[in-house]
Amino acid sequence: MKMNKRLISLCLSLLLVFMLLPVSALAAGRIDLDQDVGLTITYQDHGTPLSGAVFNIYLVATVDAYGELETTEQFKIFNVDIPGKADDTWRALASTLEGYVLRDNIAATDSGKTDRNGQIAFPTGGKRLTAGLYLVLGERHTQDGYRYDATPFMVMLPSLDKENNVWSYDVAVSPKFDRSKIPGSSGDDTITRKVLKVWEDKGQEKDRPEEVIVQLLRDGKVFDTVTLNAANNWRYTWTALDNGYSWTVVEKETDNYTVEVTQEGITFVVKNTHNEDIPDEPTTPTKPTLPQTGQLWWPVPVLIAAGLLFVVIGLLRCRGAADEK
Repeated sequence: MKMNKRLISLCLSLLLVFMLLPVSALAAGRIDLDQDVGLTITYQDHGTPLSGAVFNIYLVATVDAYGELETTEQFKIFNVDIPGKADDTWRALASTLEGYVLRDNIAATDSGKTDRNGQIAFPTGGKRLTAGLYLVLGERHTQDGYRYDATPFMVMLPSLDKENNVWSYDVAVSPKFDRSKIPGSSGDDTITRKVLKVWEDKGQEKDRPEEVIVQLLRDGKVFDTVTLNAANNWRYTWTALDNGYSWTVVEKETDNYTVEVTQEGITFVVKNTHNEDIPDEPTTPTKPTLPQTGQLWWPVPVLIAAGLLFVVIGLLRCRGAADEK
């Protein structure tokens, strides 16, 4: 009898332990699209608030409850690859989209200025943000003899809290930036910028165009247009550019290729990747499945506990049957 009580106590203890496992650490689950999302930006230089800095955010893709992204209409026209998860490619994506947004004067989803603490909270003015993937661009800011150029970045609202494996609907970020002396105070009034074309199309070179058109933007406006081809080794150099402006490069759309623009020092690297599978006709989308980070793992500890419970009950019944004999 005492043995039976001990087994029952052990079973209940194990069941309690498994039921108390941090379920949130095992599954992010579906995204609650009815819950409001928000973004707080803190813009500071070693603790010094950068007040009055303008930030604009753009909804690039909406997200469904399963974490699947759907590019918005205003960004579908660009030959860019929008990955379904946050990784290194998002940095290149932000840099690429920045040029197109500035060139085509795409309207921001929301915008605002940092306060005296160097912070701004989105949405502003009583607006409501749609859950999805956002591009965040900061305008050039000058303060205390320096100018600050915020690094463009992508942010998912809501974002996955990887530590607890749950969706975070209020996201806080601190953008990176480049700081430099205001031109004239350091004597660097002119600069040089280069562009280099890189192809990723091994085995598909036949689809490569004979030339591509690249545009140099000055504060978001087209300043110069150049043609890159095999004759100039797919590269070009601009000299004596006014350092008082912000310079960006974009490529005009190229069929059968996606484009990615990154900056390495004074060189803009424009990489074109071949689209290996281009469907002739639109396909009917299949029902999306949960991403790996959102699979429902919560039944696992419950099933384990239930299994242990049945094992103990079976042992008790066997012992009871043996005692009756």
